Amino acid sequence: MALGSIKPFLKLIKLRLGLSILITVLPAMFLGAYIPSFKLLFFCLLGTFLVASASFVYNEIIEVSKDALMKRTRNRPLVTGEITHAMAHMIASSLLGVGLFFLVIYVNVLAGLIALFSFLYYVFIYTLWLKPRTSWNTVVGGISGSVGPLIGEASVTGRVSEYGISMFILLFLWQPPHFWSLGIRYREEYKIAGFPILPVVKGVHSSIQQMIVYQFLLCIFIFSIALPPLNLAGMIFLIPSSLIGFAVLYTMIRTKNQLKKGTLPREKLGSECMKIFFLTILHMIVWHFAFTFDFYFR
Repeated sequence: MALGSIKPFLKLIKLRLGLSILITVLPAMFLGAYIPSFKLLFFCLLGTFLVASASFVYNEIIEVSKDALMKRTRNRPLVTGEITHAMAHMIASSLLGVGLFFLVIYVNVLAGLIALFSFLYYVFIYTLWLKPRTSWNTVVGGISGSVGPLIGEASVTGRVSEYGISMFILLFLWQPPHFWSLGIRYREEYKIAGFPILPVVKGVHSSIQQMIVYQFLLCIFIFSIALPPLNLAGMIFLIPSSLIGFAVLYTMIRTKNQLKKGTLPREKLGSECMKIFFLTILHMIVWHFAFTFDFYFR
């Protein structure tokens, strides 16, 4: 990597993905009795970002040969040689060490331990074990991607409550349809690379059916949070979260019916799935902040 060139480094750490994880951490930091200080916000978000970035780098180190086979990933810096394996190892270990240091020293031990668990789960359970072996990789591997709210709440309260756990479950149910929509779009590339994701193993129709199931469960859980016996949230959370949730569900059902009737050309399937992909991102952002606002205004 040439001196002064930051672009390969930013691609290596998957900057946008790392920033998206902070969306799941930040709202949960306002679930305590007091508004967190700027110092706590800064070190919690920075530490989480660095640990997450380390896991992404190790993911790319492990999958570099498969990334070279996929058009979507063949320009990653480890594949092109812009960054060497030795440099990537050094970057990843540094990010992990500094990130955990910030969390443990400037936040608290529990937040650091949860972040470390997420790192170990993502690298060893998801990347090394699940992803190359089973179509359940997205579902079971989703545990590591759902801990952001637990880190956020633990950072300000020193514990994890039913509020943080509820946000964890929302993320866990959200991830399969989100990533399967991307999997359908790049199904042929995943097939060439040898990843047994659901769209490759079970096909498009079965994948969309499973997406509908998880999205329906997500919508039901949104209602269960706001209604008795849980009563963890109110209308500020329920109305926008459920409306967008059912809009995403409707889009999935419409796509399935169009495929079944043969009115959705295969060449347009990818763009339709990417529409679902971005709608799920919007849904995730909305419910996180709606949950936080609801918590305070209640």
